[in-house]
Amino acid sequence: MVSFSSSAKGRLSSGAVSRKPNACCLQGSLQNTRSLTSASLVVGKGKRRENSSSFAVSRRSEEGDVERYERSRRRLVATRVSFSSDEEVAKEEEEEERGQQIASLSSLPFKSVISVDGEVHPEQEEREGVESSVFAVFDQARQLQFVGFSKHLKNSLRTMLGRQSDFCYFYKHVDFPHINQEEMLGVRNAWFEENHGAPPGNTPQKIKLWQQPLFAGGVSEKGKQVAAKQLLETILKRLDQRGLREEFVPNEDMLLEGKVEFLPARELTEEEKQKKKELRMKVLEATRTCSVVVDGKEQTFLLFFENIFEANGGAMVDFTVTKDDNATSHRVIIGEDYLKALEMPIQNIVERTVAFLLEKKVDRKTEGMLMSNQFPINYFALSTVDQWFGDFALAFETKAGEEAKLPGEDKFWRFNRIHDYGWSADDRYKG
Repeated sequence: MVSFSSSAKGRLSSGAVSRKPNACCLQGSLQNTRSLTSASLVVGKGKRRENSSSFAVSRRSEEGDVERYERSRRRLVATRVSFSSDEEVAKEEEEEERGQQIASLSSLPFKSVISVDGEVHPEQEEREGVESSVFAVFDQARQLQFVGFSKHLKNSLRTMLGRQSDFCYFYKHVDFPHINQEEMLGVRNAWFEENHGAPPGNTPQKIKLWQQPLFAGGVSEKGKQVAAKQLLETILKRLDQRGLREEFVPNEDMLLEGKVEFLPARELTEEEKQKKKELRMKVLEATRTCSVVVDGKEQTFLLFFENIFEANGGAMVDFTVTKDDNATSHRVIIGEDYLKALEMPIQNIVERTVAFLLEKKVDRKTEGMLMSNQFPINYFALSTVDQWFGDFALAFETKAGEEAKLPGEDKFWRFNRIHDYGWSADDRYKG
């Protein structure tokens, strides 16, 4: 058995107390804990109330922000709609104004592709400030055939004339100081609408004939070249008959491929430009604009006097008649007796004679051997007209309405067939 000293016991009792608190201390501790817990709970509730209150305020603030945002958004949308409406109205007004500015085809004057001086106009140097054009091409009956765009109107018309000479007689155009594809398309579409549709040259079936070089035909390489040269000769002859005096040079590379295309107009020197301008002025001075009534309708024609040779026995006149953009060359002999009888300038005599023949619908171009019923329009004498037509004197009526007295009436016989004879009169050869 182990024995302990009193001091040890005391220390042991003391240690026991430190390890095992008494009930009073424990109860106090519990009460303190409850009070702390209760206080904590009260504080916690206060915080929750505070938090819930803050949340409510925050929520109301957010709702206010949303409402303000919606109001702002609605105002912004309204503003945008207003701006959009203004922009649309402005755009419509601009389009309407542009539409009013587009010149209609009917308001533009017809211009001849081949001018009276035998040139294709307009000259580029006369078009300062023009960067692009929309042009329309018309045939001899003035029916719209093609509408195109151009940066150089003269060369574009030369190209159209070379490719489609049978349908290229007149043109109309509008010019722009800049290149604006939208504006040019607007003009073309307006012209299409005015024409009740695209003209033949702008349809898919025929547009290649206007936009590509002419293919002459042929199978072999040599055959294509021969065909191209023949087609070239035909085109040049046709243009010469229409009075073209401007140089048309073929593209030799295209001829080797069996195609016909003409090069752009050659750039002239200043000296050449001046000579050309002087020649044009002389041509204009020697050209008259005349009129004649055919089938009750007044028609105009141009009369260009190339040469007038006067002599003691009368006068010989070389002149060119341009009508419906078709030029023909003629020579007339006016005897001295007619000059004395009519007592008017030579140019006036020629003008009245040509107007009379046009009124009679005499063909202006004859080739080869003439038939007995064909008037020799290319080379004739005034007395011949007097002999062919018994009412020729009416062309020279005086202002008082008196018929002119022509000298030929007493100088030649008139032969008019009143009976058929020969095989044409034999019933065996009829029907």
